[in-house]
Amino acid sequence: MPAEGFKSITVPEAVWEKAKRLVDMGLERSIPKVVTNAIEEYYKRREDIIQQLIEIKNKWNKPTGD
Repeated sequence: MPAEGFKSITVPEAVWEKAKRLVDMGLERSIPKVVTNAIEEYYKRREDIIQQLIEIKNKWNKPTGD
C-alpha cells in the first residue's frame, strides 16, 4: 500500500534494475526518488510542447458563436 500522498505504479523490470543500480552506487537515496526525478525531468523537457497542445485543444474546443 502506498504511503499517504503517493500512488502506486508499475515500471518495467529493466527500469527497476537501472534505478536500483543508481541507489546501490550511492547516486540516489531510493528507487522511488529515482523514478520521481525521471518523471519530473521528462515533464520539464516537454513542458513547452505540452502547453502548446493545451492551448490548441482549448482553441479548437471553444465555441465559435455561429
